[in-house]
Amino acid sequence: MKKVLFVCLLLLIFPALYVYWYYFNIYSDGDREGVMMKISRKGDIFKTYEGEIMQPGFRSGGGSINSNNFKFTAKDEVVSKKLSDATGKTVKVHYVQYRRTLPWRGENYNADNAETGQYVVDSVLEVSAAPAPTQSQLPPMMLPSTAVTPSK
Repeated sequence: MKKVLFVCLLLLIFPALYVYWYYFNIYSDGDREGVMMKISRKGDIFKTYEGEIMQPGFRSGGGSINSNNFKFTAKDEVVSKKLSDATGKTVKVHYVQYRRTLPWRGENYNADNAETGQYVVDSVLEVSAAPAPTQSQLPPMMLPSTAVTPSK
């Protein structure tokens, strides 16, 4: 009888620990900064606020060089309103990262973010005007007057 009770207890404890560890335990948290690109309300059943921040620099992936975008879910309507008002501006946000995705917590951007997991922005720390790109950040342009003509 004790063995049966012990096995039943294990069958209850291990799934509960698994669910807690992968779906509710916070894997990491931190701050991200970049230009707020977009925020929208999405979802078929669970409506969540999904956003995207463009961070400085580039990252490689899939055989090409891509812009360094950070895709996330906003925690609630208050945070999404602050982010919506900051579209086109530089924002600094605080996020938490979970190991796995729950549908009522938002989208899964494993293919788009540098690290896998579900990112949830829970606060906006700072909003400032987006800085203008410096000359070194602009792509080089070839003007007609400086074009080199091949010699024959």
